[in-house]
Amino acid sequence: MKKPLIAVTLGAALVSAGASAAGMSVIAGEDYIAASADINKAGLGFTADWTHNDDKGDAAGIGIGVGVPLGKALLTLGGKVMYLDPQNATTGYAGAIGGGISVPLGERFVVYGEGYYSPDSLSNGIQSYTEAKAGVRFNITKNLGADVGYKYVNIDSKDGQPSAELANGVYAGVALKF
Repeated sequence: MKKPLIAVTLGAALVSAGASAAGMSVIAGEDYIAASADINKAGLGFTADWTHNDDKGDAAGIGIGVGVPLGKALLTLGGKVMYLDPQNATTGYAGAIGGGISVPLGERFVVYGEGYYSPDSLSNGIQSYTEAKAGVRFNITKNLGADVGYKYVNIDSKDGQPSAELANGVYAGVALKF
């Protein structure tokens, strides 16, 4: 029974990934840099991301979600497994739940946002994890875009250890689509 279920799941993932758009982006704020890659459209999607702050640490994750088209917009709901390495606190892991939305505004502009949260019950070594991002992309060409927006990433530590606010500010970056 498990083998057919695994085969159907893998087949759906491959069909979904084959019909989807892939992309990657790099953004930088005053105190942080972040990179992400995704395969996402309608159906099953995958993400990988990393945020780094020289003074406060790193957060990296891989995720899976389901993209649901809402007219021209795409709503994605899913989760991520996060590796969290705050500079002055215990390293931890988190299962963050959330999603995002992207809304094209004509041919050149896209407005997007996403948020993920992990409470203590889905975390190990930390109290909670919060991530939010909102931005606008200007598509310079079909495959190249320029991003501006706001990103917030916070790791609340346990046992009186300091929290790590990895990102809390405006960013600019570039995005590639394949």
